[in-house]
Amino acid sequence: MPVSSHERFLQGLNPSQRAAVAQTEGPVLVLAGAGSGKTRVITRRIAHIISLGLAPPSGVLAVTFTNKAAGEMRERVGELIGAKTAAGVVVSTFHSFCLHVLRRRITHLGYRANFTISGEGDSRTLLRRVVDELGVQSESFSPATFQAAISLAKNTGETPENARGRPARTATEEKYAQHLGEVYARYESALRAANSLDFDDLLTLTLRLWREHPESLAAARKQFRYVMVDEYQDTNAVQYDLLRALVDGHRNLCVVGDDDQSIYGWRGADVRNILGFEKDFPEAKIITLDQNYRSTETILSAANGVIRNNAARREKNLWSDLGKGRLLDHFIVADEEAEAREAVGWMNHIRAKSGAAPGDFAVLYRSNLQSRPFELAFRQAGIPYAVFGGQDFFERAEVKDIISYLKIIANPRDEAAFLRVVNVPRRGIGDATLHQVHDLCREEGKSLGMALAALLERGMAPKNVEQGIRRFLAILSHFRKRFRERDGSMESIARDLVAEIDYPGELHRTSKTPEQYESRMQAVGAVFHALAMHEADTDHPTLTGFLDHSHLNGDAAFEKGGNERRDAVSLMTIHSAKGLEFPFVFIVGLEEGLLPHERSVTEGTLDEERRLFYVAVTRGQRHVTLFEALSRVRNGRERPCKPSRFLAEIPEGLLRQQVRAARDMTPTPPEPKPKKKVVRRKPL
Repeated sequence: MPVSSHERFLQGLNPSQRAAVAQTEGPVLVLAGAGSGKTRVITRRIAHIISLGLAPPSGVLAVTFTNKAAGEMRERVGELIGAKTAAGVVVSTFHSFCLHVLRRRITHLGYRANFTISGEGDSRTLLRRVVDELGVQSESFSPATFQAAISLAKNTGETPENARGRPARTATEEKYAQHLGEVYARYESALRAANSLDFDDLLTLTLRLWREHPESLAAARKQFRYVMVDEYQDTNAVQYDLLRALVDGHRNLCVVGDDDQSIYGWRGADVRNILGFEKDFPEAKIITLDQNYRSTETILSAANGVIRNNAARREKNLWSDLGKGRLLDHFIVADEEAEAREAVGWMNHIRAKSGAAPGDFAVLYRSNLQSRPFELAFRQAGIPYAVFGGQDFFERAEVKDIISYLKIIANPRDEAAFLRVVNVPRRGIGDATLHQVHDLCREEGKSLGMALAALLERGMAPKNVEQGIRRFLAILSHFRKRFRERDGSMESIARDLVAEIDYPGELHRTSKTPEQYESRMQAVGAVFHALAMHEADTDHPTLTGFLDHSHLNGDAAFEKGGNERRDAVSLMTIHSAKGLEFPFVFIVGLEEGLLPHERSVTEGTLDEERRLFYVAVTRGQRHVTLFEALSRVRNGRERPCKPSRFLAEIPEGLLRQQVRAARDMTPTPPEPKPKKKVVRRKPL
């Protein structure tokens, strides 16, 4: 029997999905659990509205958060109603939509129509000038820290006046809070003088435009009769106000999201938008998509059991008809190196039993820094991998800086390493000086270091950079001698080198937030730890041997282009894994202080950490494995760990323990453990 054109977009949907597509009028909240087919619902709903003639394609607005998601949604709508018709539908990110509005009407706010967008680097340059003009000589401030604070203020609807009264939780926050309001106001003035908007201004100025010039809002309301929002749980205060203003009148707003997957509070997302939807839309129709098409019953039971411990949430219970599946495996290991080794062994076991390919696996972690042991272990085992949501450990700027110093010390003719560190931290050695150096290299066959020294000897160096050149060359000479004579462990010499160049100070000046500074310093600490482990595990350790062992001069298949490998294990943060799925998921670092993060308890964000774990578990299709370490290196020191509270929240009978180390068998690690090993090593 032929299906009518009105019914064809309802075919093949489960009852809840069908109800969400068919409910075209009024406010609708679709609570879409993980793996419940929400994108299918949104695209079918767009096609259904257009096929019924309720609005022309240009009268439908679908908003999401990334250009990739918008592109995929536009493509799927085109498959349903034809590319030509779908081209009229406005599928956009919030920021792109607001930019389109402002391009046509920003003159009402006193801006010129040819305004430019100030990128992150441009905005930081402006802020650096503003900070320099503060006149507080006794204090040093990071423009990037102010930039992050101002961005958060804008996304939560704070003005410079509101920001002046923001409470501080730490001494560092207090230091910046005292000046935030003034810096914010001066920064806005500088942007305005340059006829520029930053990324956040696109939202705030559109809202201001609509409030101060109702005719602009009326035009938008007249055009868009149906508005849909994907990932609604990720909206912030300004985005919520924009949506509420846009649909006031027809109130045809359909929002799709899952409060249990709200994990971006740190950048302004407000889970209360989805929890309190009925406050502004009391007549809203609530539809729950709770059938999961991704995971086994066991995986969903574990996820449901954990997330129920969050009090502020909308009740939903994911279920699946994909079968019970295997219990979750819970590995207890000694430390992060053992964690990586066991992951490799377990992965090989699963592949041998199931025939799975490397691309069927994902290793998920709370912090990018946790990838290092897995990168090393996968390289050693010959398992292809790709790092997503962050750089390869060996490609991170701070790691490359320290490694480049070590490389130029080990090999004075390493040109790439020399050019990377010659002005890190800044010494005033600019391009003009380096052009002279290159000329000497070409003409006299000197190394870059020798050519730089020749500039000094011949009086060719600019007077204002002579001191910087002398200092740089003296540091290289001094530490080259120390590594050659080995007057201490390689780890301790490297620590002295980092202190001598004041690299921590450079990271503090260039980090956007205290959290970023902490993460970058932990990466530096990981280099120290790797040096210590090399010394402890090698009979005749050398600096050159360490560099060779780290594969930093080769193995390009792993270090470059990794994200393009199709058949490779995915290494990524849980945040980066959102929206993805994998047959086999390994969740690592399940310890207090890591997942949940140590700041979550003091800052009251434990619920968000639990949602983060929920997101991680629900990425798994066939099986999920959990890893817990009894000790872990933090800030270059090994420390004992306690199991994550989330492990205890998994319902009884869903875990199979794989104990590879026990607390009563593992002595409290010395501080630091690597140095203890070095002391015990027989002298060379």
